[in-house]
Amino acid sequence: MTFEQTEPTLFGVIESLKEGLVLYATGNSTEFNNDEYRRLRKILLSTEQLSNKLPEFIKQYRSLDEFWGYIKEVSGSYAGRRQYLGEVFNPLLDELETGNAAMANDYSELEVIGSGGFGEVKRMKHNLLKMDFAFKFFSPIFANDDERNLERFFREAQILFRLNHQNIIKIYDVGLLGNKPFIRMELFEGKNLNQVLKDHGRFPINKSIDLMIELADALRHAHEIGIVHRDIRPSNIMIARPRQVRVIDFGLGIYLENELTSRLTRTGHNIAGGHFTAPELINNPKLIDSRTDIYSLGAVWYNLITGSVPAGSKLKETLHSVEGMNDEIAEIILKCLEDIEGRYQSMQDLISALTKVKSDLF
Repeated sequence: MTFEQTEPTLFGVIESLKEGLVLYATGNSTEFNNDEYRRLRKILLSTEQLSNKLPEFIKQYRSLDEFWGYIKEVSGSYAGRRQYLGEVFNPLLDELETGNAAMANDYSELEVIGSGGFGEVKRMKHNLLKMDFAFKFFSPIFANDDERNLERFFREAQILFRLNHQNIIKIYDVGLLGNKPFIRMELFEGKNLNQVLKDHGRFPINKSIDLMIELADALRHAHEIGIVHRDIRPSNIMIARPRQVRVIDFGLGIYLENELTSRLTRTGHNIAGGHFTAPELINNPKLIDSRTDIYSLGAVWYNLITGSVPAGSKLKETLHSVEGMNDEIAEIILKCLEDIEGRYQSMQDLISALTKVKSDLF
């Protein structure tokens, strides 16, 4: 008999751990090893919805040797140990299964409001609260059998709960339905900047500066708590009247890095977001550096006021052809688009420059 891994949903991880510990506790010590125990234990301990409900011995014992000393004291017979582990794990499995079913019943799907390589975003109505939320359902991250992805998803998603800024979309919950990870978010009724440009044309200089200050402040907040967006582009910025702005889609690296890597394999920059991604990030998708967001924000600003993307050798000439442009504003935009060492080194530096130019001109 060999130890077989079940489908790596949370339910599957708990089943795998239970099965492995039963094997180990009943004399099949070669069928379940320390590496597997530690891997499964780490996933469950990193999952907020389960960490407080796990058996105390899982929280306490870091190795199978420690577990063996414990389970021998629980019962001297294989049957007793098997029964004990069933009594410990089965209620947790039942609760998780019931919880998934209950959640599915709590919400009604209204429509798909977005899709991409990550999966899709759906408008979902809470049937009791009569409120709509945005659910971002990610494509299963387990198809390549690298179950470490499950741990990474929850670790990265939990970090997003620290975002608390009026111009950043609010995250309410993360979890799994079946084997699909999801994030439940604030539903923001607005248009992204691509849609706004299409419907209303280029932004006037004064309105663009106001918007950049709000966006830069949102990203400053994220950077201060260690979160870099890495995918700032017009489609990830939403606006609505009156003067409501949201940065959306703070990327989970597990998905974003694959998307950035795929951009390297495509011809040219005729791709979504390609012109808004810092060159050093395209070259190294795993790079986490707040200055990449500064480049992207400068590229978005350039796009808003010129109607074109920042490509080619005539960026300065194009900027100066915009009505109301002056040297001071153009220099701020171009500095954002410099090589990484030449651009602003922090969002606060950019905010200071924006605030000064607004004060001087308006």
